[in-house]
Amino acid sequence: MSDLLLRGGRIVDPGRGVDRTGDLLVRDGRVAAIGAPGETGAAPDATVIDAAGALVLPGLIDLHGHWYDASPYGVDPLASLAGGATTAVDAGTAGYGTFPAFRRYVIDRSPVRVLAYIHVAAAGLAASVVGELEEIRYARPRETAEVIRAHREVVVGVKVRIGTQACGANTTAALTLALEAAELAGTPAMVHIADGADVPAVLRALRPGDVVTHALTANGTGILDTDGRIHPAAREARRRGILFDVGHGCGSFTWRTARRALEEGFAPDTISTDLHRYSIDYPVVDLPTTMAKLRHLGMSEGEVLASVTSRAAAALQRDDVGSLAPGARADITLLRPGPDTLLRDAEALGEVVTAPWRPALAIVGGTVHDPAAIQVPLRPYVAADHEVDCTAPLG
Repeated sequence: MSDLLLRGGRIVDPGRGVDRTGDLLVRDGRVAAIGAPGETGAAPDATVIDAAGALVLPGLIDLHGHWYDASPYGVDPLASLAGGATTAVDAGTAGYGTFPAFRRYVIDRSPVRVLAYIHVAAAGLAASVVGELEEIRYARPRETAEVIRAHREVVVGVKVRIGTQACGANTTAALTLALEAAELAGTPAMVHIADGADVPAVLRALRPGDVVTHALTANGTGILDTDGRIHPAAREARRRGILFDVGHGCGSFTWRTARRALEEGFAPDTISTDLHRYSIDYPVVDLPTTMAKLRHLGMSEGEVLASVTSRAAAALQRDDVGSLAPGARADITLLRPGPDTLLRDAEALGEVVTAPWRPALAIVGGTVHDPAAIQVPLRPYVAADHEVDCTAPLG
């Protein structure tokens, strides 16, 4: 028996309505108990971590990143762990033709849990200088669904990027084929919206449980109408059960769009980074930094914490993440307050954000990781990288 005791932290489990100061016991890689000091049944020789002053949360879930570094967009999923996230969801870096290698060489070897949406384009995000569906024959619903079914324990849905950068003139066909793949596989779809997307038409085509990512983008019309208000199609989509995700990235989060959405009561359902090679150094950095931006703009603490735990788990349709229920795998994140910081959006506009959260520990299946000690290897840029317009959403 191996016991790990997190002592004296503020334990918050949004999905179960838990918010209390106390101890959390991990035994043999699973959550064993939550209770007052001395009441968890920890063994006398338990390893004790002082969590006083820290938030003790279900392991953070980053719903949108790019973790397959065989793609020019991809970064090592260690980057997610360095930000305190214990579940890193890949948003379509691989397609059906490249996913088996992604699983073999990354997912199955990573110290952080990696789940994935599979891109409807055969090779996924294979190049940064050519859109993956400018040639629509690369979209293969049947093969995509077959690979999803073969890897269902780690695959959560279908991804497609809708916009001229990714699809050229094929935005309508790309969406149709992606939703066909999702129907065949029986999974949700995650749909990126960007310049060139007919966003109201996209929203009307989506099904309950599908996810719109880059919801707060200023690239293209996004979810705002011509008057800068939340488009009625977005409100109707939310009523039908469509989910709205941040997906910050290089070009998909601006203070002005996010502020307008929150002023109109249209907060995102989930907060994610869209971390990739072009966004990791600037302006995204990590998930707690992105969370701090939404908190700064007025999302309540409870909403922000739920958006990266229980709400993200619901979007994934998984009951094995996002919870501190007794018996759950011990995926746990400890956050502590950080200093006031000047943070920038995708338009390079800075605002001072009060005490953003910083990751103190990330525990994956009971194994403790120190985010500050994690070294994230990043591939050097090549000439083609400098052709990428990082004012456009890349995720």
